[in-house]
Amino acid sequence: MDYRELLNRYKKGLVNEEEKQLVEQEIEKYEALEEYISEIFDEEFKDITKLSSVEKHDEETTKLKKSVNDRLRKVVFTSVLIVVVLYIGIFYVLSGIVDLVYYDPTAVTQSEEQEYKSSDFYYDMQAYVSLNVPGYSSNSLTLQEPKGFGKYEVSYSLQNLFTKNHQRYFVNLSKGKLTYAIDGIFSMENRLGIWEGFEKVMYDFPEDANEDATTLRDKDVQRKNEETIRYLNELNPLSYISMSIVFSEDLNMEEFYHMSRECPSLDFKWVGIRTVDSGNQWNETQPMHLIGFNPNFNDEPSSNRRPDPEKYPIFYLLDFREDSILSKKDYPEAISEAYGIHFRSRLDYLRNREEFVEIFDYNYFKTDFYEDALAYIDEHGVKTYGVLVFGTAEEFLENIDNIPYDTLHINEVLPTKPNIYYN
Repeated sequence: MDYRELLNRYKKGLVNEEEKQLVEQEIEKYEALEEYISEIFDEEFKDITKLSSVEKHDEETTKLKKSVNDRLRKVVFTSVLIVVVLYIGIFYVLSGIVDLVYYDPTAVTQSEEQEYKSSDFYYDMQAYVSLNVPGYSSNSLTLQEPKGFGKYEVSYSLQNLFTKNHQRYFVNLSKGKLTYAIDGIFSMENRLGIWEGFEKVMYDFPEDANEDATTLRDKDVQRKNEETIRYLNELNPLSYISMSIVFSEDLNMEEFYHMSRECPSLDFKWVGIRTVDSGNQWNETQPMHLIGFNPNFNDEPSSNRRPDPEKYPIFYLLDFREDSILSKKDYPEAISEAYGIHFRSRLDYLRNREEFVEIFDYNYFKTDFYEDALAYIDEHGVKTYGVLVFGTAEEFLENIDNIPYDTLHINEVLPTKPNIYYN
Protein backbone atom coordinates (compact mmCIF):
# COMPACT_ATOMS: atom_id res chain seq x y z
CA MET A 1 0.00 0.00 0.00
CA ASP A 2 1.41 3.37 -1.05
CA TYR A 3 1.46 6.58 0.97
CA ARG A 4 -1.49 8.20 -0.86
CA GLU A 5 -3.74 5.24 0.00
CA LEU A 6 -2.50 5.29 3.59
CA LEU A 7 -3.28 9.02 3.79
CA ASN A 8 -6.88 8.40 2.56
CA ARG A 9 -7.45 5.72 5.19
CA TYR A 10 -6.04 8.14 7.84
CA LYS A 11 -8.54 10.77 6.78
CA LYS A 12 -11.37 8.13 7.17
CA GLY A 13 -10.05 6.91 10.53
CA LEU A 14 -9.44 3.34 9.29
CA VAL A 15 -5.77 3.16 10.28
CA ASN A 16 -4.28 1.45 13.27
CA GLU A 17 -2.20 3.18 15.88
CA GLU A 18 1.07 2.44 14.17
CA GLU A 19 -0.15 3.72 10.81
CA LYS A 20 -1.62 6.81 12.48
CA GLN A 21 1.73 7.77 14.05
CA LEU A 22 3.49 7.26 10.72
CA VAL A 23 1.12 9.63 8.87
CA GLU A 24 1.19 12.31 11.59
CA GLN A 25 4.98 12.27 11.63
CA GLU A 26 4.99 12.84 7.88
CA ILE A 27 2.45 15.66 8.20
CA GLU A 28 4.51 17.33 10.95
CA LYS A 29 7.60 17.06 8.75
CA TYR A 30 5.80 18.65 5.78
CA GLU A 31 4.39 21.50 7.91
CA ALA A 32 7.89 22.34 9.10
CA LEU A 33 9.15 22.27 5.51
CA GLU A 34 6.24 24.44 4.33
CA GLU A 35 6.92 27.00 7.03
CA TYR A 36 10.60 27.13 6.03
CA ILE A 37 9.81 27.53 2.32
CA SER A 38 7.27 30.24 3.14
CA GLU A 39 9.84 32.22 5.09
CA ILE A 40 12.36 31.99 2.25
CA PHE A 41 9.74 33.15 -0.31
CA ASP A 42 8.72 36.12 1.82
CA GLU A 43 12.33 37.29 2.08
CA GLU A 44 12.92 36.92 -1.62
CA PHE A 45 9.68 38.79 -2.41
CA LYS A 46 10.66 41.65 -0.13
CA ASP A 47 14.07 41.89 -1.84
CA ILE A 48 12.47 41.86 -5.24
CA THR A 49 9.97 44.56 -4.22
CA LYS A 50 12.66 46.68 -2.63
CA LEU A 51 14.94 46.35 -5.67
CA SER A 52 12.14 47.30 -8.01
CA SER A 53 11.37 50.39 -5.92
CA VAL A 54 15.03 51.53 -5.83
CA GLU A 55 15.45 51.01 -9.56
CA LYS A 56 12.27 52.92 -10.19
CA HIS A 57 13.42 55.73 -7.87
CA ASP A 58 16.83 55.88 -9.49
CA GLU A 59 15.29 56.08 -12.91
CA GLU A 60 12.97 58.88 -11.83
CA THR A 61 15.90 60.72 -10.19
CA THR A 62 17.98 60.38 -13.35
CA LYS A 63 15.15 61.72 -15.47
CA LEU A 64 14.62 64.60 -13.05
CA LYS A 65 18.32 65.50 -13.00
CA LYS A 66 18.46 65.37 -16.77
CA SER A 67 15.42 67.61 -17.04
CA VAL A 68 16.85 70.09 -14.54
CA ASN A 69 20.23 70.10 -16.30
CA ASP A 70 18.57 70.64 -19.66
CA ARG A 71 16.64 73.60 -18.26
CA LEU A 72 19.74 75.03 -16.60
CA ARG A 73 21.68 74.76 -19.84
CA LYS A 74 18.91 76.53 -21.70
CA VAL A 75 18.73 79.30 -19.08
CA VAL A 76 22.51 79.76 -19.04
CA PHE A 77 22.74 79.75 -22.84
CA THR A 78 19.85 82.19 -23.11
CA SER A 79 21.40 84.48 -20.49
CA VAL A 80 24.78 84.42 -22.21
CA LEU A 81 23.14 85.04 -25.56
CA ILE A 82 21.20 88.00 -24.16
CA VAL A 83 24.37 89.45 -22.64
CA VAL A 84 26.27 89.03 -25.92
CA VAL A 85 23.43 90.56 -27.92
CA LEU A 86 23.18 93.47 -25.49
CA TYR A 87 26.96 93.99 -25.60
CA ILE A 88 27.01 93.95 -29.39
CA GLY A 89 23.92 96.12 -29.57
CA ILE A 90 25.15 98.70 -27.09
CA PHE A 91 28.87 98.83 -27.80
CA TYR A 92 28.83 98.22 -31.53
CA VAL A 93 25.48 98.98 -33.07
CA LEU A 94 24.42 101.84 -30.81
CA SER A 95 27.99 103.09 -30.42
CA GLY A 96 28.43 102.93 -34.19
CA ILE A 97 25.26 104.97 -34.69
CA VAL A 98 26.53 107.59 -32.23
CA ASP A 99 29.91 107.61 -34.02
CA LEU A 100 28.15 108.36 -37.30
CA VAL A 101 26.53 111.46 -35.84
CA TYR A 102 29.82 113.15 -34.88
CA TYR A 103 33.20 113.81 -36.47
CA ASP A 104 35.08 110.53 -36.88
CA PRO A 105 38.88 110.94 -37.18
CA THR A 106 39.21 107.26 -38.15
CA ALA A 107 36.99 107.61 -41.23
CA VAL A 108 38.51 107.01 -44.66
CA THR A 109 36.46 108.88 -47.24
CA GLN A 110 38.94 111.19 -48.98
CA SER A 111 41.13 108.51 -50.59
CA GLU A 112 38.84 105.47 -50.59
CA GLU A 113 39.24 104.86 -54.33
CA GLN A 114 43.03 104.59 -54.05
CA GLU A 115 45.21 101.62 -53.25
CA TYR A 116 46.99 103.49 -50.46
CA LYS A 117 44.65 105.15 -48.01
CA SER A 118 44.99 107.42 -45.00
CA SER A 119 42.41 108.58 -42.50
CA ASP A 120 40.62 111.83 -43.23
CA PHE A 121 42.23 113.29 -40.11
CA TYR A 122 45.68 112.83 -41.66
CA TYR A 123 44.75 115.07 -44.60
CA ASP A 124 42.80 117.43 -42.34
CA MET A 125 45.94 118.04 -40.29
CA GLN A 126 48.21 118.57 -43.28
CA ALA A 127 45.85 121.10 -44.84
CA TYR A 128 45.18 122.88 -41.57
CA VAL A 129 48.81 123.17 -40.46
CA SER A 130 50.15 124.33 -43.82
CA LEU A 131 47.43 126.98 -44.15
CA ASN A 132 47.18 128.20 -40.58
CA VAL A 133 50.39 127.50 -38.66
CA PRO A 134 53.48 129.19 -40.12
CA GLY A 135 56.76 127.45 -39.37
CA TYR A 136 55.36 123.97 -38.67
CA SER A 137 54.73 120.82 -40.64
CA SER A 138 52.43 117.88 -39.96
CA ASN A 139 54.94 115.38 -41.25
CA SER A 140 54.09 111.94 -39.89
CA LEU A 141 51.09 109.69 -39.55
CA THR A 142 48.33 110.57 -37.16
CA LEU A 143 46.97 108.02 -34.69
CA GLN A 144 43.28 107.63 -33.95
CA GLU A 145 41.77 105.22 -31.42
CA PRO A 146 37.97 104.96 -31.11
CA LYS A 147 36.61 104.61 -27.58
CA GLY A 148 32.95 104.27 -28.51
CA PHE A 149 29.95 106.58 -28.39
CA GLY A 150 31.63 109.37 -30.32
CA LYS A 151 34.79 109.40 -28.19
CA TYR A 152 38.32 109.20 -29.61
CA GLU A 153 41.90 109.48 -28.48
CA VAL A 154 43.86 111.21 -31.22
CA SER A 155 47.50 112.14 -31.62
CA TYR A 156 49.41 114.07 -34.25
CA SER A 157 53.07 114.86 -34.79
CA LEU A 158 54.49 118.27 -35.67
CA GLN A 159 57.92 119.36 -36.76
CA ASN A 160 59.08 122.82 -35.80
CA LEU A 161 60.72 123.79 -39.06
CA PHE A 162 62.99 126.32 -37.34
CA THR A 163 64.42 124.17 -34.55
CA LYS A 164 63.90 120.85 -36.43
CA ASN A 165 62.34 119.39 -33.27
CA HIS A 166 59.61 116.77 -33.55
CA GLN A 167 56.86 116.48 -30.99
CA ARG A 168 53.76 114.28 -30.72
CA TYR A 169 50.67 115.81 -29.15
CA PHE A 170 47.50 114.21 -27.83
CA VAL A 171 43.91 115.38 -27.91
CA ASN A 172 40.64 113.77 -26.82
CA LEU A 173 37.36 114.15 -28.65
CA SER A 174 33.90 113.52 -27.26
CA LYS A 175 30.81 113.89 -29.43
CA GLY A 176 32.30 116.48 -31.72
CA LYS A 177 34.12 118.51 -29.07
CA LEU A 178 37.70 118.81 -27.88
CA THR A 179 37.86 117.64 -24.28
CA TYR A 180 41.64 117.54 -23.91
CA ALA A 181 44.26 119.65 -25.68
CA ILE A 182 46.70 120.84 -23.04
CA ASP A 183 49.57 121.52 -25.41
CA GLY A 184 50.16 121.62 -29.15
CA ILE A 185 48.66 123.94 -31.72
CA PHE A 186 45.09 123.40 -30.50
CA SER A 187 45.64 124.71 -26.98
CA MET A 188 44.46 128.28 -26.69
CA GLU A 189 47.66 129.60 -25.12
CA ASN A 190 49.80 128.21 -27.96
CA ARG A 191 47.59 129.79 -30.61
CA LEU A 192 48.62 133.24 -29.45
CA GLY A 193 51.62 134.78 -31.13
CA ILE A 194 51.35 132.84 -34.41
CA TRP A 195 50.79 136.04 -36.34
CA GLU A 196 53.48 138.19 -34.72
CA GLY A 197 55.15 140.29 -37.38
CA PHE A 198 52.09 140.39 -39.63
CA GLU A 199 50.27 143.12 -37.71
CA LYS A 200 50.60 145.48 -40.65
CA VAL A 201 48.45 143.16 -42.74
CA MET A 202 45.78 142.89 -40.07
CA TYR A 203 45.74 146.52 -38.97
CA ASP A 204 47.06 148.42 -41.99
CA PHE A 205 45.62 151.83 -42.73
CA PRO A 206 43.13 151.96 -45.59
CA GLU A 207 43.94 154.06 -48.64
CA ASP A 208 41.76 156.96 -47.47
CA ALA A 209 43.34 157.10 -44.00
CA ASN A 210 44.28 160.41 -42.45
CA GLU A 211 47.61 161.66 -43.88
CA ASP A 212 49.04 162.45 -40.45
CA ALA A 213 48.16 158.97 -39.17
CA THR A 214 49.79 157.36 -42.21
CA THR A 215 52.94 159.43 -41.77
CA LEU A 216 53.11 158.57 -38.08
CA ARG A 217 52.72 154.90 -38.87
CA ASP A 218 55.42 155.02 -41.58
CA LYS A 219 57.89 156.69 -39.23
CA ASP A 220 57.25 154.08 -36.55
CA VAL A 221 57.76 151.23 -39.04
CA GLN A 222 60.96 152.79 -40.35
CA ARG A 223 62.35 153.14 -36.83
CA LYS A 224 61.60 149.50 -36.01
CA ASN A 225 63.15 148.30 -39.26
CA GLU A 226 66.32 150.25 -38.57
CA GLU A 227 66.50 148.70 -35.11
CA THR A 228 66.11 145.25 -36.66
CA ILE A 229 68.91 145.84 -39.19
CA ARG A 230 71.14 147.17 -36.42
CA TYR A 231 70.41 144.10 -34.33
CA LEU A 232 71.31 141.81 -37.26
CA ASN A 233 74.67 143.54 -37.56
CA GLU A 234 75.34 143.03 -33.87
CA LEU A 235 74.61 139.31 -33.95
CA ASN A 236 77.14 136.60 -34.65
CA PRO A 237 76.99 136.12 -38.46
CA LEU A 238 76.16 132.42 -37.92
CA SER A 239 73.17 133.15 -35.67
CA TYR A 240 70.09 131.47 -37.14
CA ILE A 241 66.98 133.64 -37.38
CA SER A 242 63.25 133.23 -37.96
CA MET A 243 61.84 136.44 -39.43
CA SER A 244 58.37 137.58 -40.52
CA ILE A 245 58.49 140.00 -43.46
CA VAL A 246 55.57 142.00 -44.82
CA PHE A 247 55.98 143.37 -48.34
CA SER A 248 55.47 146.98 -49.32
CA GLU A 249 53.16 145.70 -52.09
CA ASP A 250 51.55 142.35 -52.68
CA LEU A 251 53.38 140.02 -55.07
CA ASN A 252 51.79 137.51 -57.41
CA MET A 253 53.19 134.00 -57.41
CA GLU A 254 55.55 134.58 -60.32
CA GLU A 255 56.92 137.73 -58.68
CA PHE A 256 57.37 135.84 -55.44
CA TYR A 257 59.22 133.02 -57.19
CA HIS A 258 61.68 135.37 -58.88
CA MET A 259 62.22 137.32 -55.66
CA SER A 260 62.96 134.08 -53.76
CA ARG A 261 65.47 133.08 -56.49
CA GLU A 262 67.29 136.36 -55.89
CA CYS A 263 67.77 135.26 -52.26
CA PRO A 264 68.96 131.66 -52.73
CA SER A 265 70.52 131.35 -49.26
CA LEU A 266 67.28 132.29 -47.46
CA ASP A 267 64.71 129.60 -46.72
CA PHE A 268 61.13 130.77 -47.37
CA LYS A 269 58.99 128.59 -45.10
CA TRP A 270 55.55 130.13 -45.41
CA VAL A 271 53.84 132.46 -47.87
CA GLY A 272 50.88 134.48 -46.58
CA ILE A 273 48.10 134.91 -49.15
CA ARG A 274 45.87 137.96 -49.43
CA THR A 275 42.22 136.99 -48.92
CA VAL A 276 40.78 140.35 -47.81
CA ASP A 277 41.51 143.86 -49.05
CA SER A 278 44.26 145.62 -47.14
CA GLY A 279 43.09 147.48 -44.06
CA ASN A 280 39.82 145.53 -43.76
CA GLN A 281 38.59 142.89 -41.35
CA TRP A 282 36.98 139.80 -42.76
CA ASN A 283 33.64 141.03 -41.41
CA GLU A 284 32.34 143.30 -38.68
CA THR A 285 32.26 140.66 -35.94
CA GLN A 286 35.20 138.46 -36.92
CA PRO A 287 38.77 139.74 -37.22
CA MET A 288 40.71 139.13 -40.38
CA HIS A 289 42.45 135.77 -40.41
CA LEU A 290 45.68 135.10 -42.27
CA ILE A 291 46.32 131.92 -44.22
CA GLY A 292 49.03 130.77 -46.61
CA PHE A 293 51.14 127.80 -47.67
CA ASN A 294 54.64 126.36 -47.42
CA PRO A 295 56.49 126.68 -50.78
CA ASN A 296 59.00 123.93 -49.91
CA PHE A 297 58.74 120.44 -51.37
CA ASN A 298 60.46 118.50 -48.61
CA ASP A 299 58.83 119.79 -45.42
CA GLU A 300 56.02 117.25 -45.74
CA PRO A 301 56.68 113.51 -46.15
CA SER A 302 56.49 111.94 -49.58
CA SER A 303 53.61 109.51 -49.80
CA ASN A 304 51.45 107.56 -52.23
CA ARG A 305 48.40 108.72 -50.30
CA ARG A 306 46.31 111.55 -51.72
CA PRO A 307 42.83 112.93 -51.25
CA ASP A 308 40.82 112.90 -54.45
CA PRO A 309 43.31 114.28 -57.05
CA GLU A 310 40.48 115.23 -59.38
CA LYS A 311 38.88 117.39 -56.74
CA TYR A 312 42.09 118.60 -55.08
CA PRO A 313 44.85 118.79 -57.73
CA ILE A 314 48.45 119.28 -56.54
CA PHE A 315 47.39 118.74 -52.93
CA TYR A 316 51.11 118.06 -52.49
CA LEU A 317 53.21 120.71 -54.20
CA LEU A 318 55.62 118.09 -55.53
CA ASP A 319 52.81 116.68 -57.69
CA PHE A 320 53.11 119.58 -60.12
CA ARG A 321 55.91 117.65 -61.82
CA GLU A 322 53.40 114.96 -62.80
CA ASP A 323 50.79 117.41 -64.06
CA SER A 324 50.30 116.89 -67.79
CA ILE A 325 49.85 120.61 -68.48
CA LEU A 326 52.38 122.15 -66.11
CA SER A 327 55.10 119.67 -67.05
CA LYS A 328 55.17 121.19 -70.55
CA LYS A 329 55.80 124.72 -69.30
CA ASP A 330 59.03 126.41 -68.33
CA TYR A 331 59.91 125.81 -64.69
CA PRO A 332 59.34 129.41 -63.42
CA GLU A 333 55.91 129.53 -65.05
CA ALA A 334 55.02 125.99 -63.95
CA ILE A 335 56.03 126.39 -60.31
CA SER A 336 54.38 129.82 -60.06
CA GLU A 337 51.11 128.38 -61.34
CA ALA A 338 51.52 125.32 -59.12
CA TYR A 339 51.78 127.54 -56.03
CA GLY A 340 48.31 128.94 -56.73
CA ILE A 341 46.75 125.55 -57.52
CA HIS A 342 48.31 123.98 -54.41
CA PHE A 343 47.07 126.76 -52.12
CA ARG A 344 43.59 126.68 -53.62
CA SER A 345 43.34 122.87 -53.32
CA ARG A 346 44.16 122.92 -49.61
CA LEU A 347 41.86 125.86 -49.00
CA ASP A 348 39.04 124.13 -50.88
CA TYR A 349 39.71 120.88 -49.02
CA LEU A 350 39.49 122.55 -45.61
CA ARG A 351 36.40 124.49 -46.67
CA ASN A 352 34.73 121.12 -47.26
CA ARG A 353 35.83 119.72 -43.87
CA GLU A 354 33.38 121.72 -41.80
CA GLU A 355 33.21 119.32 -38.84
CA PHE A 356 37.00 119.27 -38.43
CA VAL A 357 37.26 123.06 -38.69
CA GLU A 358 34.52 123.72 -36.15
CA ILE A 359 36.08 121.34 -33.62
CA PHE A 360 39.75 122.22 -33.95
CA ASP A 361 39.62 125.90 -34.87
CA TYR A 362 37.29 127.03 -32.07
CA ASN A 363 35.56 129.11 -34.73
CA TYR A 364 32.16 128.26 -36.19
CA PHE A 365 32.64 130.96 -38.83
CA LYS A 366 35.94 129.66 -40.17
CA THR A 367 34.46 127.63 -43.02
CA ASP A 368 32.60 130.79 -44.09
CA PHE A 369 35.95 132.55 -44.09
CA TYR A 370 37.44 129.82 -46.28
CA GLU A 371 34.48 130.16 -48.64
CA ASP A 372 35.00 133.92 -48.92
CA ALA A 373 38.76 133.45 -49.29
CA LEU A 374 38.19 131.14 -52.27
CA ALA A 375 35.92 133.71 -53.86
CA TYR A 376 38.51 136.44 -53.23
CA ILE A 377 41.42 134.63 -54.90
CA ASP A 378 39.18 133.61 -57.80
CA GLU A 379 38.52 137.32 -58.38
CA HIS A 380 41.90 138.85 -57.49
CA GLY A 381 44.33 135.99 -58.04
CA VAL A 382 46.74 134.39 -55.59
CA LYS A 383 48.99 137.10 -54.18
CA THR A 384 51.21 137.22 -51.14
CA TYR A 385 51.46 140.05 -48.62
CA GLY A 386 54.42 138.58 -46.70
CA VAL A 387 56.53 135.58 -45.80
CA LEU A 388 58.15 133.65 -42.96
CA VAL A 389 61.86 133.26 -43.69
CA PHE A 390 64.75 131.40 -42.03
CA GLY A 391 68.42 132.21 -42.46
CA THR A 392 71.60 133.30 -40.72
CA ALA A 393 72.22 136.90 -39.75
CA GLU A 394 74.84 137.09 -42.48
CA GLU A 395 72.43 135.72 -45.10
CA PHE A 396 69.72 138.21 -44.15
CA LEU A 397 72.13 141.14 -44.36
CA GLU A 398 73.34 139.98 -47.77
CA ASN A 399 69.84 139.54 -49.21
CA ILE A 400 67.55 141.98 -47.42
CA ASP A 401 67.84 144.61 -50.18
CA ASN A 402 66.48 142.07 -52.69
CA ILE A 403 63.24 141.81 -50.68
CA PRO A 404 60.67 144.61 -51.16
CA TYR A 405 59.90 144.70 -47.44
CA ASP A 406 57.72 147.10 -45.53
CA THR A 407 58.14 145.60 -42.04
CA LEU A 408 60.67 143.22 -40.49
CA HIS A 409 60.01 141.22 -37.34
CA ILE A 410 62.45 138.78 -35.74
CA ASN A 411 60.57 135.89 -34.16
CA GLU A 412 63.38 133.74 -32.77
CA VAL A 413 67.19 133.46 -32.79
CA LEU A 414 69.36 130.35 -32.37
CA PRO A 415 73.13 130.41 -31.87
CA THR A 416 73.60 128.38 -35.06
CA LYS A 417 71.54 126.69 -37.71
CA PRO A 418 70.30 123.22 -36.63
CA ASN A 419 72.13 120.55 -38.60
CA ILE A 420 69.88 117.57 -37.83
CA TYR A 421 67.03 116.98 -40.25
CA TYR A 422 64.15 114.51 -39.96
CA ASN A 423 62.50 114.42 -43.32
